Amino acid sequence: MTTVTAKIREHFRKNPDADVKKAAAKFAQPISRIYQLRKEVQQTPLSGDDLLAYAKQLSELPPVPVQVPDLAVWTAEDKGVIVATLNERAKDYGKFKDGAALMQGIKRLLADHAAKHDKTFSDDQWEALEMIVHKIGRIVNGNPDKVDHWVDIAGYAKLVADRLEGVER
Repeated sequence: MTTVTAKIREHFRKNPDADVKKAAAKFAQPISRIYQLRKEVQQTPLSGDDLLAYAKQLSELPPVPVQVPDLAVWTAEDKGVIVATLNERAKDYGKFKDGAALMQGIKRLLADHAAKHDKTFSDDQWEALEMIVHKIGRIVNGNPDKVDHWVDIAGYAKLVADRLEGVER
């Protein structure tokens, strides 16, 4: 016989971003218990049959089409707009190569530290952390007075905080 706890865990394995309040209502459990079980599922690495099932699900997803622009059909005007845009962005973001090295170094550091301490994160948490690092990199490598960088950092943090409180965007 499957317990309610097992059903809740299975629910979050299949729906990692499921709404906690809805799950609490569905399984007639306190929200705190649902949060606890969701966290357990997030922190438990997949193994054995679960890992195989997950890999099978991923393999069944349709491929994402990648459209590579045909540069041969671009006009001189198109190319000029791109160059002008890149030159303008360099003023706010700094040199791309330097920013990339900084951002990737910080991301590797975070990933190594998380792995060393057995930390796991939901997709939105990790994506927010990476985007915040990206914005920090742009601040440090480029123009620290560009307001958008600071607003974006607050926005990514707010999205995760809201989701943890049951408000999703």
